[in-house]
Amino acid sequence: MKLKDIVSVTGMPGLHKVLGQNKTGLILESVADGKKFASNLRQRVSILADISMFTDEGEVKLAEVFHNIHELDKGGEDIPTGKLDNNEAKEWMAKALPNYDRDRVYPSDMKKLFSWYHMLNGKMDFAEQLKEDESEGEEAAEKVTEKKASPKKTTTTAKKTATKTASGAKSKPSAPRKMGS
Repeated sequence: MKLKDIVSVTGMPGLHKVLGQNKTGLILESVADGKKFASNLRQRVSILADISMFTDEGEVKLAEVFHNIHELDKGGEDIPTGKLDNNEAKEWMAKALPNYDRDRVYPSDMKKLFSWYHMLNGKMDFAEQLKEDESEGEEAAEKVTEKKASPKKTTTTAKKTATKTASGAKSKPSAPRKMGS
């Protein structure tokens, strides 16, 4: 199981694995009990691999935070579930990510994080996930560097043509919009 295949769906408890897609949404399977269902277009779906946590220096991907929590777990720490008070959540977050942004990371986010960790623990190799996340980040940085190094393409403008409006009257000639590169 990989973080890029796991989603959180607004209004639905727990985490879900993406099995496929249909015309009205995603086909999902609950990580907790294995029940399969379809999401709809109105539900907001967040892919765990795309989630980051704010730090004082910027952002840290969820894979790294999960890895830090797992290291605490292997070290004998008793990782809390999502049911803890706000002060306890802040103390644990400081252990897992010491430089987290105390103004922008809310206790509700911390509780959700610990709850998610327990759902995924034993089903995912957090160290392997962190390596994959880092290698994907390096590949993305290389692509950005390649894009900046490649010369810009020249664009040609199309001939302006008059068009008719819905009422049949001719409108002013227009040129197609130029798209940014």
